[in-house]
Amino acid sequence: MVRRHAFHYRYDTAAELKLLNALYALVRVRLNLFTATTKAVGWRSNKHGKKTRIYDKPRTPYQRVIDSGILTEAKAAELAQLMEITNPADLTRGITKIQTQLIALAAAKTRALEASSTRAEIAEARTTLSRAS
Repeated sequence: MVRRHAFHYRYDTAAELKLLNALYALVRVRLNLFTATTKAVGWRSNKHGKKTRIYDKPRTPYQRVIDSGILTEAKAAELAQLMEITNPADLTRGITKIQTQLIALAAAKTRALEASSTRAEIAEARTTLSRAS
C-alpha cells in the first residue's frame, strides 16, 4: 500500500515526512471504510477434482469489525460517526493533492541533483560498460 500511494521516490525531509503522515491517515480511512474486499472462506472441487478457492461477499473492514461484535459500544459509536461524516470524494481529492505535492518535492530534488552534476558525469553514467571493464 505504501508504494501504491506514495510512489517509488525517496523521501528524506521533514516536509515530506509530514506529507506522508497526512497521506497515510487519509489512505487508512479510505481503505478501512470504503474499500470492499473478499476473504477466502474455503475450498471446493469441480467435477474433475481441481480445487478452487471460495470467497465470501465483498465487505469493507469497517463492516467486518462491526459484524464481529468485538467492539465496545463507545468504539462502535465512534466508528459509526466517522463513517457518517466522511465523504469518499473528499478523501480522494485530499489524497491526490498530497500525492501531487510529494511528486513536486521529488522532482525539485531531482532537478537540483542534475544541476549539480556535470554533463560528463551524466554521460558516463548512461554508457554501458563492456565485459572487459
